[in-house]
Amino acid sequence: MLKADFRSDGPILPTGIALEATKPLRVLIAENHRDLSDVMSQLIDTEPDMHCVGQVSDATEVLAAARDASADVLILDLMLQGGSGLPLVEELTNAMPELRVIIFSGLANSEEVAREVKRRGAAAFVTKGCDFQVLLDALRPSHAPRLAG
Repeated sequence: MLKADFRSDGPILPTGIALEATKPLRVLIAENHRDLSDVMSQLIDTEPDMHCVGQVSDATEVLAAARDASADVLILDLMLQGGSGLPLVEELTNAMPELRVIIFSGLANSEEVAREVKRRGAAAFVTKGCDFQVLLDALRPSHAPRLAG
C-alpha cells in the first residue's frame, strides 16, 4: 500500500515529488470603458481560480500587454480606442496560440459577429447584457461555451 506524507506546504508523493497547486488563470481585460473594466477586474479577482493581470483600453496595446502579462485568457471588447478589436482576434491567435480570446461585446448583430470571430480564432463570444457568471464560466476552459460552427 502506498502512503503519502503531508507537510504544511502540501502533500508529498511517495516518490518525493510535491503536488503542484493549480495556478490561477491569468486574465487580461481589453475594454474601452474604464469603469466596466475596473468592475470586471475586481470580480475576477474574487474568484479563487483566476487573477486579473492587467487592463488595456487601446487596440494598439493589446498584443504587447498580453505577452508582457503572460495572459492565459484575454477578454476582448471589439470597440476599443485606437481601432477595432476584430482584426486583433486573428493577430492574437496567430502570435499567441496558447492565448484563449473571449469576445465580450455589446454589438447588436451578435450572431453574425460570433461567426466572424470564431472564424478568426476566438474561443467564445459573450454579450455584455449577460449575467457576469456567464463571462466567468467562459473564462474557464472546462466550462467555456463553444462557438457554433
